[in-house]
Order: sequence, then structure tokens, then C-alpha cells
Amino acid sequence: MTPPHPVVAEFLAVLAESAGDATPAGLCRACVAVLPVARAAIVVHADSDGWELLCASDEIAARVEAVQATVGDGPAVDAIAGGAPVLVPDLTTTGSSRWPALLDALGRDAPSAVFAFPLQLGAIRLGVLDLYREAPQRLSSQDITSMTLVAHLVTMTLLNEAGRDGDPGWELSPDAQAIHQATGMVVAQLGVPAREAYVRLQGHAFAHGLLLSEVAADVVARRLRLSPNGHDTR
Repeated sequence: MTPPHPVVAEFLAVLAESAGDATPAGLCRACVAVLPVARAAIVVHADSDGWELLCASDEIAARVEAVQATVGDGPAVDAIAGGAPVLVPDLTTTGSSRWPALLDALGRDAPSAVFAFPLQLGAIRLGVLDLYREAPQRLSSQDITSMTLVAHLVTMTLLNEAGRDGDPGWELSPDAQAIHQATGMVVAQLGVPAREAYVRLQGHAFAHGLLLSEVAADVVARRLRLSPNGHDTR
């Protein structure tokens, strides 16, 4: 029998050492431990209202994902839409022309390199694994192979955790839960589909220089109410 690729064995060993911590946070930690990256984040599909943060290895990764969700653009968005990895060895150079809104919103928090791998199995698309480096650097073929294998392991782990009754089997981050709840509230208030409600939240956030999660928190707390004519009230 062919032995597993070294990164597969190492990834499983890291999870085993942490008492089999296959939680989203555990998966992010394992990614950083076995891959040549500084941080990681996992974003998943939540019903029909968009893509939401499942976990991040640190606050910087979480902010990058929050900004991608707000502007609706970036490597993760493209990887999810295209169903293929988006490899950006120098975000400052590539991002200024490809994702200008993302770079403008991130400012100094912009990572130097981003590698987004879709989490998918056949027609099933769960989300994306974002991997970050602190310095611009192209990936070697070995790096790409390792990251692809780890993305597959993350996909299989999340699928195994999913319940047969449709329960995804994992708990969304507090910010993601707020976005999900706020989307439902806007659906009820405006009588629009979930996707349109999500886009309305994004639009308000972008127009006012806020994160999507901040707008969602205001809606949930009833400090903000979106209106059909765009004259949102506080």
C-alpha cells in the first residue's frame, strides 16, 4: 500500500495530538502548523445568503475575511465562484488592479500573499480555505501539492461533521451568526429574497465604511433598520 503524502500524515498527527480537534478552529491551527503559511481562515456557504467566516487562525486573518465579505470581492470570492484555486504570491501588485476595493479597505492590514483553495467535492461546494504569507513569494510545486491535499482533508472533515438532516455540523463564528440573523430580519422587513437582503447589508456597510458584521450587529440590536427606498434609519 502506498504510504500517505507526508503533509497528510503530519496534518492528521497534529489533529491527533490535540485530542482529535477537528473543530473549525482546530483545522485552521493544523493548516498553519503543517503548511508554509503564517495564518489561515475557512469561509463556508450559509444557506442562500452568502459566504460566512467559519474560523480564522488570528485576528488579522479574520479581518481580511470580514473585508472580503463586505466588499464582495477578493481571492476567496473568486475561488468560490470559479471552483479553482486562486494563487496570489504578491497581493499588493496583483490586488491593486484585480481587487482595488479590497486593497483600499484593508490598507495596512493587507496580507502580502494569499492562496485561496475551494473546499469542494464533485458538485458540492462547501466554501474556501484561505492561506496567508507575510512576505511575497511564489509557491513551489511541492507547496501547491501540499496545500491542495490539506484543502481536501479540510473538505472531507467538514463533510464528515455534517449531519444527515441538513445540519452543517459546525458552529459559525459569532459575527457570521449575526450576519445570518440580520439577513433573516431584512428578509422579513423588506419582503425580499435572502440573497437580496444580504446584498443590501453589504451595500450599507460599503457605503458607510463599515464591516458587514458591524452592520449586521446594528440590525440585530435594532439600532439600524434598512428601508425599501434606501433611506436606512437609525
